Amino acid sequence: MQTDTGIDLFRKPPEITDPPPSLDHGKPPRGLTKAGWIRTTGWLQVGDHPVHSAHVATVVGLLWSLVVAAVLVTAFPVVAGVLVLTVPVLCGGFWWLFTTFLRPSSLARNVGTKQADSLSPGDLVRLYGSIGPIAQVTEVALGSDVRVTFHGGSHRSWARDQVVHLAELLS
Repeated sequence: MQTDTGIDLFRKPPEITDPPPSLDHGKPPRGLTKAGWIRTTGWLQVGDHPVHSAHVATVVGLLWSLVVAAVLVTAFPVVAGVLVLTVPVLCGGFWWLFTTFLRPSSLARNVGTKQADSLSPGDLVRLYGSIGPIAQVTEVALGSDVRVTFHGGSHRSWARDQVVHLAELLS
């Protein structure tokens, strides 16, 4: 558990009493963790449309299979062809299963930015820049820095003029 002075591995997490973030239809997001933040996928965006990381895994699998097929094509042309056809599908499919069932992640997209001192309770923000997990702001305390408390009890301190990325949950 993260504290003000560091990380305490033996401290029990605080009991969460505030309501969790929810989607438009009222259900909690798929990537909601016990700590209160939301694991996300869709860090690559084309305009306003997030690209699911399974598509990225498919492209990586295709590139990998093309390199291996180029090495194998003279000795094993059928194997090279099967690799090019199956590896991308397997990579994308396994990654989709991983982000859906094993380590559920919510699809999200960035919708804008705000300065830390203008955040308000209910805002969904990216914790580490423009990609990564999302947390819902529950309290904002202004001082020399801005101390933001999130659903689940974790908190971050930012400079007042720090630009924070706002996000929208899609699943």
